[in-house]
Amino acid sequence: MNFSNKNDKHKTKNRNSVSKVSQLIVTLILVFTINLVCLGQDKNTDYNIIYKTGNPADWPAELDAVVAAPNNHKILLENDQVRVLEVTLAPGEIENLHHHKWQSTLYIQEAGDFTDSDSEGNIIFDTRKLDEPLQMPFVMHKEPEAPHTVTNLSKTASIRLIRVEIKTPTTNQNVQIVDKLYKSLAKGDIPALLGTMDANIVWNEAEGNALAIGNPYIGPDAVLNGVFAKLPNDFENFRVENIVLTEMSKNQVLATLRYKATSVHNGKKLDAQAAHLWTVSNGKIIAFQQYIDTKQLDEMMKK
Repeated sequence: MNFSNKNDKHKTKNRNSVSKVSQLIVTLILVFTINLVCLGQDKNTDYNIIYKTGNPADWPAELDAVVAAPNNHKILLENDQVRVLEVTLAPGEIENLHHHKWQSTLYIQEAGDFTDSDSEGNIIFDTRKLDEPLQMPFVMHKEPEAPHTVTNLSKTASIRLIRVEIKTPTTNQNVQIVDKLYKSLAKGDIPALLGTMDANIVWNEAEGNALAIGNPYIGPDAVLNGVFAKLPNDFENFRVENIVLTEMSKNQVLATLRYKATSVHNGKKLDAQAAHLWTVSNGKIIAFQQYIDTKQLDEMMKK
């Protein structure tokens, strides 16, 4: 067996991997360097590109750019802080409808004329209507972009850019999703409440809680029937108050709050401190863990 040849191939593979990483690092440095230069020169790089906005928490996960338009969006790097995409459109190509739920910094390397249309087909930006042609390359910052589709009008030039999506608390995507759940609960809007949950959500009640016997509840229907539908059997006027939401790492949101209710069994008043740890992925809640004073709950349920 030729170990020397095998090792040489392994070294070559490693060098190629290092080279790709180095190129990516250089690209990212270039993106932010050009951005700073543009800002320093007080140069307007947004070209008045206006997109229809909304609440990213309401945008369907299946329309995420990488999912809905995978031929045009290639992930170069992703972690808890950023997702870096290489975006390309061939001459004459039309992207599938998609959204970008995080704010982004874009380094546009090449582009001819193009249009951008919203989910209803209305053109929201057309380069042909600019006072001057786009000057390449340029950098711009974008807030979350609602479902839209880009059409490359050029017959010869591709559209090429690097998009750095910033997964920071400033976007509050995960907080908005959890906040929507609590607001739906307060209004008694069960369909909206369940709509915030992933189809395979894993729900765990605090250990020692009578409802924990069903742990883990898998899926929205299990949560509805195993938890929410049973609350009226033990409590009157059940509600959550003093909710404080905190964005955490790893796509988690911590909620501190108080439970308020009256026992239907003995008339005792519930006023318990609690904490909820939510995990969110692709715009849906995928996991829940409850922490509460289970002794007080137990006393409330005594007949």
